[in-house]
Amino acid sequence: VHIMFWCWEVRLVPWLVSFLISWVLFGLLADLRRPAVLLVGGLGAVAVQLFTDYLGQQLGHYRVLDPVIPLWGSSAFFTFGPVFTMGALFGQYLPAARWLQGLHIAAFGVLLLLEEHMFMLVGVLEYTGHWSHPASFLINILAMTALAWLAESQRLGWQAPGRRAGALD
Repeated sequence: VHIMFWCWEVRLVPWLVSFLISWVLFGLLADLRRPAVLLVGGLGAVAVQLFTDYLGQQLGHYRVLDPVIPLWGSSAFFTFGPVFTMGALFGQYLPAARWLQGLHIAAFGVLLLLEEHMFMLVGVLEYTGHWSHPASFLINILAMTALAWLAESQRLGWQAPGRRAGALD
């Protein structure tokens, strides 16, 4: 029984540590006076992550090992920890200038790739022969671009382009 409990603890550590760190950072950096922005970014990121990870695993590109609490092949600790909080902060801090949005997307894409690599190092994520870091980075950029569109749409009030405040007549 002790060996089984120890093995469960070892499998849990990477997921739990990333979950706790992400929520501490969220607590320090989130503007809780703007809950709609945080929810749109966080829930949008969760939807994109679950969709892409489910497809990536179904296509055999990578495997999540020992998710502890599985959620469509992913770990619930990952989905509702780093993914939700990173998405919420991504939306909150998305700059207005397009060129800065590009840098914002690239920076978050790199952060996500680094986290993914750390999960590989501790043995809870494994690429198959069909996947690589560059492929993963491309998917990260595409996912962050979709999230930027979602956050920008929410910020502009979900209006059609011609009806936005300040739009040219």
